[in-house]
Amino acid sequence: MPVTREEAAKIGRRTAKAIETFTWENEEGVLTLLNDATTRACTFLLTDSPDVDAPGLCSIYEFRPKGCQMYPVVLNDEDRAVLDDGCPHPAGFDAPGDDDAIVLLNLEERMLRGG
Repeated sequence: MPVTREEAAKIGRRTAKAIETFTWENEEGVLTLLNDATTRACTFLLTDSPDVDAPGLCSIYEFRPKGCQMYPVVLNDEDRAVLDDGCPHPAGFDAPGDDDAIVLLNLEERMLRGG
């Protein structure tokens, strides 16, 4: 999950972890949350299993990044908001709309300019 530098800093403050311990930076300078090597899930998801249906709780739920709040709504190649094809449980989510696309486009802009 991509995160803004502001979000990463907030997570770092709230968890007392260095940003480098829970993110990686791609060639465009965008920070992304790391996945746990064993579970392949977000490092902040409390689970012991890589099974997609395994129970788990987000340990940073109260201050989770905007991308996590929006998921499974993502942008497609045409910058339209869609439900992520990779989401294992898309049922029960409303179809995304133009407002969702605007939120995600603004978030993407903040990530790319280092916000």
